[in-house]
Amino acid sequence: MTAPDQNRTHEKFLWGSATAAYQCEGGWDEDGKGLSNWDVFCHSDDNDVNPVDGDVASDHYHRYEDDIRMMAEGNQNAYRFSISWSRIIPDGTGAVEQRGLDHYRKVIETCHRYGVEPLVTLYHYDLPQPLFENGGWENRETVDAFERYAEVCFDAFGDSVTHWMTVNEPNYETLCEYGIGNYPPNVRDLRRRWHAIYNILLASARAVVRFRSGGHAGQIGLVSDSYPIESLVDDEAHRDAARLADLFFNRCVNDVAIDGTFPVEFLDKIESDGTDMSFIHRDDAAVFLDGTIDYLGLNVYDRILVKPYTTGETNLRANNTGDATSTNQIIVKGWFEHDVDPTTEKNPWGMEIYPQAMYDILVELRDRYPGTPVIITENGVGYRDVVVDGEVHDDYRIDYLRGFVEQMQRAIDDGCDVRGYLVWSTIDLYSWINGYEKRYGLVRVDFDTLARTPKDSYHWYAAHIAAQKEITS
Repeated sequence: MTAPDQNRTHEKFLWGSATAAYQCEGGWDEDGKGLSNWDVFCHSDDNDVNPVDGDVASDHYHRYEDDIRMMAEGNQNAYRFSISWSRIIPDGTGAVEQRGLDHYRKVIETCHRYGVEPLVTLYHYDLPQPLFENGGWENRETVDAFERYAEVCFDAFGDSVTHWMTVNEPNYETLCEYGIGNYPPNVRDLRRRWHAIYNILLASARAVVRFRSGGHAGQIGLVSDSYPIESLVDDEAHRDAARLADLFFNRCVNDVAIDGTFPVEFLDKIESDGTDMSFIHRDDAAVFLDGTIDYLGLNVYDRILVKPYTTGETNLRANNTGDATSTNQIIVKGWFEHDVDPTTEKNPWGMEIYPQAMYDILVELRDRYPGTPVIITENGVGYRDVVVDGEVHDDYRIDYLRGFVEQMQRAIDDGCDVRGYLVWSTIDLYSWINGYEKRYGLVRVDFDTLARTPKDSYHWYAAHIAAQKEITS
């Protein structure tokens, strides 16, 4: 494998890994931190699939220096993490908590001390509980609160952060919240989903505008989980289903973040489904146009296979247990249905192991949004790792990562402007509603002792990065 073209990307290629605040930090009620929606949900009876919480998680709040040092020792030069909004502004709208600012200042300084570039996500699913109780992302006041929160972070850390991301996965977050119903507020109403996703994207655009008006250095993007949409049959009905699925999963986010407009056919479709479109304000159009991103953060895990909608009501289910008796299902009335390729390998949670998804989505984005650079902000696979003599021999993860990295390189060779690649995840962490059995980390965390042990995949990744440095030196 040849190294990415350093001259074409105009900057060093970022090889690193990623986490998110609620999933790894712990310290859930320390140093003035307010409650988030995930703190409250995980402590409630609604958390009944895998009834555990992130109170301690990986204890990254106290062990961040050890974790960043291990990244550097593994040749990683980039770390994507998220800031907990409720650490900075405990109630989401009121006074700023200096201890929260001090903590993330230390994290950022530690990154620089070890030669690791910090990539900072402002919002990764964890909303301050008072905002959540006031309607969350369905309430336009949350957009106002996010803009202020973003400005506080830009002013506090803008001198030492050059890669910002506004929000993580507007598609997947709202799909779980308002489609599958396994994330708070745990409802199933896609009409409410469209309201929430609109406001999240408006909040992102307003943060981008605020970033630029403040004269901050660096670049600002948004993180999108994007998928190549494919069908097992090539006919008009399947192509139409794929077109609708592309609107449903991809273009409802990416067109807005990159081009500043919602696809007209998407708006027409959700209105015909009975969505109350009054959340759209006339003045928002200019904000979306002014708030387009500098780069797209891309979370790539697999493809989505679809077939034409047949009959029945909308029904979305997720396998959050890794149990063979639990299945993933997507039926969206009047749109499409999820399909399954029986010939491909899946992990226990039903995720297809399909490295070509990386190449296919990068080429698709290259052609649809020319001139927009990409950073792979997440790529990884969850398994129940087994410890043998104190070690984790995760060849399955190495095979997965190698396949996706090779397909990324193939896309770069074919003209895709990719600036970095970050493995999900830096360490084992809380996998949202999946709990702790589904492990993604390059480094194992013993959740009883919190001891860290690099897995075989950590060593493979370190050697891979070293080889790229040798090629470019």
